Amino acid sequence: MGVFDGITNAAAGGDWQAQAAAAQAAADEAMKSAGMTGSAADMTMADAGGLMADRDAITAQANEQNRILTVGSPVTLTIVSKVDTGEKSAGNPVYQLELSVVPEGGAAYTVSKREIIGSTALSGYADGTTMAGRVDPADKNLVAFGDKPFR
Repeated sequence: MGVFDGITNAAAGGDWQAQAAAAQAAADEAMKSAGMTGSAADMTMADAGGLMADRDAITAQANEQNRILTVGSPVTLTIVSKVDTGEKSAGNPVYQLELSVVPEGGAAYTVSKREIIGSTALSGYADGTTMAGRVDPADKNLVAFGDKPFR
C-alpha cells in the first residue's frame, strides 16, 4: 500500500473527511521520513528553526563544493569507507567519508570528509567507487566530487 492510496481511494468515493485524514497522514509520514517528530499539524516555530538550520547546512555544503570545484585542481577520488554519523540534515543522513585522493601527476593520500548524502544518492557512494574531483589549492584536505562548478 502506497502513501497516497488513502487519498486516491477517498477521492474516488467522495468521502472528503476521509480524504483530509489521508492527506494529514501522508504529510505526517513525509515529516517522519524527514527526521521530524510529531505531525504536520503540530509543527512549531522550533521545528521551523530546525528546518532553517538544515537548509543552511545543505546550502553551506553546496557552496563549499562549488567553491572547490571552481578554484580546485583535478584529482581522482576513491571512497575507501563511509560511516553514518547518526546525524540527519533535512532527513538526509550525514556520513564521514574516508577518501583516497590522487592528484594529477602526484602521490595518493587520504582525507576525511563529512558529506550530507540523500538516501536516493547513497548507492553512488559505495566503498571502492572512484569519481572525478577537485582539491582546494590552499588546503589539500578539502576536496569536492565533480569536475566543474554547478553554478
